[in-house]
Amino acid sequence: MKSIRTLASALFVLCALNLNAQTPAEVKLVAALEEDRGWCLDLRGAQQNAAPIGGVHGHTCYTYQGNGVALDQGFFVENVQENNEFRMSGFPDLCMTLYEPIAGSFISIETCDDRASQDFVLDESGKIYSETHPELCMTLDDFVLPGGGGRPLHIMRDVSFEECGSVDSVLQTWELRSEWNGLEETTLPRPYEVGAPPPGAPGGMGAG
Repeated sequence: MKSIRTLASALFVLCALNLNAQTPAEVKLVAALEEDRGWCLDLRGAQQNAAPIGGVHGHTCYTYQGNGVALDQGFFVENVQENNEFRMSGFPDLCMTLYEPIAGSFISIETCDDRASQDFVLDESGKIYSETHPELCMTLDDFVLPGGGGRPLHIMRDVSFEECGSVDSVLQTWELRSEWNGLEETTLPRPYEVGAPPPGAPGGMGAG
């Protein structure tokens, strides 16, 4: 019994070391659209109070703040490239999951357990699609909402799995980014130009 516990502990430590050695990156839309800081997959809720139960949406990328990849926006590069698994670096027991195998599916974040609905391919063209339902591609919605902080104000869009090729390709083309390389050139006018409300005001610290 003691040897079993020792083996289990050793495996746990090895797993932790392997995860620590991996590279966190944002899952970022290639096109800047109207957000020159970039569009990233993001857990709902502010960074320190992210709520995995709410799944992911599109949000202003946070690397511009100079603190590396944010807790609620990071995924392990090696898991994406080698295992077709989008495992969160800030929540390493949680993985991106196709909630329903239909167009319009919510993108949930659930316990990693090797189920087929957690297998996704990021191909050379930048498409992210379900391995079991390759006709479904991760898609940024075209409707923009204001966030709850930032200067300029953070903005948000929903993200879902839609039929590949059913919308403008720029909304279905993604990349992994580990480092901030400066603001990007936008192609659309930016809504919600107002700055962040003062600390303590309703919505003042970001409801990303």
